[in-house]
This record gives sequence, structure tokens and C-alpha cells, in this order.
Amino acid sequence: MDPDWHFQEMGASILSYSEYLLRRDHSPFTEILMKTTSGAFVLLSLVSCSLFAQRLQVRLVSSAYAWERQDTIGVSSRHLFGYQTVQLSLAGKDVAFYSYVQGFNDFTGPVKNDPLVRLYNFYLRWSNIANVADLSVGRQAVYAGAGNGTLDGGIATIKLFDTRLKMVGYYGLLPAPRQKAELIGDKKNNFMTGAQLTVSPVEFAQFSMSYMKKNIKPETYVGLRRDSLFNPYPVEIKPSATAEEYLSGDASLDYGGWVTGYARYDYDVLLEKMSRVQLFARVKPFESFAIKALQPLGLTAEYVQREPRLQFNSIFTAFAYNTLKEYEVGGEYAITPVWQVFAKYGSVSYGDEDSKRVTVGVNGSHVSASLTRNVGHAGELSAASASFGYPVFEKKLMATLMASYAQYRLSESSSKLTDALSVGLGLVFRPIPVLSLDAQGQWIQNKIYKNDMRLFVRASYLFSQQLGLF
Repeated sequence: MDPDWHFQEMGASILSYSEYLLRRDHSPFTEILMKTTSGAFVLLSLVSCSLFAQRLQVRLVSSAYAWERQDTIGVSSRHLFGYQTVQLSLAGKDVAFYSYVQGFNDFTGPVKNDPLVRLYNFYLRWSNIANVADLSVGRQAVYAGAGNGTLDGGIATIKLFDTRLKMVGYYGLLPAPRQKAELIGDKKNNFMTGAQLTVSPVEFAQFSMSYMKKNIKPETYVGLRRDSLFNPYPVEIKPSATAEEYLSGDASLDYGGWVTGYARYDYDVLLEKMSRVQLFARVKPFESFAIKALQPLGLTAEYVQREPRLQFNSIFTAFAYNTLKEYEVGGEYAITPVWQVFAKYGSVSYGDEDSKRVTVGVNGSHVSASLTRNVGHAGELSAASASFGYPVFEKKLMATLMASYAQYRLSESSSKLTDALSVGLGLVFRPIPVLSLDAQGQWIQNKIYKNDMRLFVRASYLFSQQLGLF
């Protein structure tokens, strides 16, 4: 493979990618970008009485990834993925608008297509309503215990007793497939709703209970099937509706940095059984309550037991499966404020079989390295990895180097070990705080990819301005 192809072809394509999206007639990306921008000011003008000083921020990120994939033996295909991201926000004292749009295209792949545009965020948020409530409406992400994901709808939050008691409720449609900038077609069978109650009785502890219900029904599509003579014919496929419904409770603790802990329990309401149990603890036995000095030793322990997360009425619920149980214990020791060593031991149980792993390593301000050893049901693996990054020219330029090597065997019956090697060399250039230019070259060699070269480039620009429109 000729590595110069990546640099020559990508160089021209990256520069033309933004022009292609923004100048192309009737480009969906252009239409969505225009709607996002105009929608921001229209929505904010309706609530201008709450905006006396506005902060306008626009982040533009252009990136590209060139690589070659080995499709079959002796047959490969070259790809040039291009991404254009626009994040726009206009925030006042209590009212703010947020949007996040991304365009994507495979310029040189075997199946070229029109730009794919994803709308991740597009919502208006009104905070501190009567000093007790927040309300946001539009396409947005939900993080509320058992409920997480994206919806087209509303999220309401009520905070009482100096935020020691917080109640969150949400309802909305699931986003259209591939995050299209439109409402989903089957609104009756594609929605998510739920609530969360969070209580903080003391400063170092927090408890919450949450509930989530989600209905999912994929779109009808046409697939090809073959008759008894192997002649293809189209068939309309109508997937059945599935559902998820969970109850969850969790507790977190952080007592002066000396001990931190987390516990969680999830219950699948529709399948009527436990879904997940998780326990985590970190202890620093030499923590000083009076003097916040260096705590050299830290001990950690974690236990997770979970069932496969299967949607109710899904065909996968008919298959037999095992409960996964996992635990890990570890320790970390700070030799100096800059250097730290760590070690971890863990085991994963798949029912009658298990897999064990050991990891040791060291972290510094500019370098980190680790060794890993896995044995058991999941296969055998011995690996080493290291990374290095050092800033120069007043931290405006940073060179990075990453390397990893592994020998693995997928099962005990495999006859020999397989090697895998990867190296990455990159540069990060930040001439001014609002502009960042990144590039990284990757070289991979393993059983499937022989001397594979990849290149990733990224340019990010942040525009921020204080306005006084209203």
C-alpha cells in the first residue's frame, strides 16, 4: 500500500469538504445549519426579557480519517471519512439555547453516498424558574439513573432545600434513525419517559431512585429473500415493537477524599429479575484530615454482576445465556507528586468458565506504560503499551508517541500465538487558545492487516463573544 496516497488525496479532500457541504445546492447539512442558527435567535427572542447579557459560542471542528480495509484475501478498499461538526450555543443569565450538528461522508469508499447529517442536540433551556425549577425542550440527552439516551421532548427539574432534594421528570420521542433532523414517524411506539429522585442528607453522601420506560419499534424495510429456485424477491419486513422498563437505586459516598464508594442496583420490571448489581470502593488509609498533603497509597475494589440487557419481546430473550460476574482489586502508590505506580487483579465469571487478568503500570507527567496478562475462557493475552507526550514552545506544540505490542491466543485449543503491533505518532499545535490543529499517523501490523497506514487530522476553532442584543 502506498502511504503517500493518504496524504495527497486527503490534503485536497479535507480542504474541499467544508466547501462541498456548505456550497452544494440543496445540501441537507446547509439547510440544517441554517435552521439551527436561525432557530437559535428566534427561540431566544421569544424569551428576551430574561436575557440581558448573552454569551455566543460557536465551535467548528473539521476532521478526516484515511485508511485501507482488507475486505477479503487479496482484496482491499480505501476509505476517506470526513466529518464536519458545528456546536452553537447562546446563553444568558437564565435562558440558553444549545445545538450540535455533525455531517459525515465516505469520499473514497466502495459505496459512496450523499452526506449523512446527524442532529445530536437542539434544545432551549430555562433555568432557575422561581428559583426552584429548570425546564428544557427539544432534542437533548437524558442522564437520570436508569434513564439515559436522547429524546425529542422535555426535561423538568425541581430543586428544593438548597438542592439537597432534586426531582427530575422527562418524556419524549426517540430520535429518528441516524439522528436525522426530523421527528420519528411511528410516535406511538417510539418514546421514552421516566423520573429520578435524588436526596443528599449530608454533604458527603447522595442517594437516588429512578424509573425508566422505553418503547422501540424499528422502521419497516424491504429485504431480499430467495424462493425454492433461489430466485430473489422483495419482502416487506415489519419488525415487532420491543420495550424496556427499569427501576434503579444508587448511593455514592465521598468522605474527605479518605474513602469514596458507589453502589447500584437495577431491576428489569418486564423480565421480573435483577439486571445489574455494582459495588465500588476506594480507600486512602493515610489520608490526613488536618493537612491536605500527598496521599501515597490508594486501594480499590469493585464487584459487578449483570445480566445481558435484552429488550422485552425481543427474539434474543428466547436464547440461553449466563449471568456475568466480575470483580477487581487494585492498588496505586504515589512515589512522588509526578510519578505513580499501580497494579490490578481481576476475574470475570461466565458461568462454568472464568477469565483472569493482571495489569501493572506506571504513570508520569509526560509518560505512561503498562503490562497486561489475561488467561482463561476469553483467551490468552500478553500485552505491553506505552505513551509519551511532551509540550514545547510554551505548550503551543506537543508531540505524542504511542506504541503497543501483544501476543494472543483466542482459545486454549489454538496451536500458536499471534502477534499484533501498532505505533502512533502525532502532533498537536495550538497557536492561540481558540485554535487547535491535530494530526496523527498510525501504523498497524497483525494477522489481518500487513503494514497498514492510517492518518487522522483535525482542526478545531472556538468563537466566543459577549453580546448585548436584548
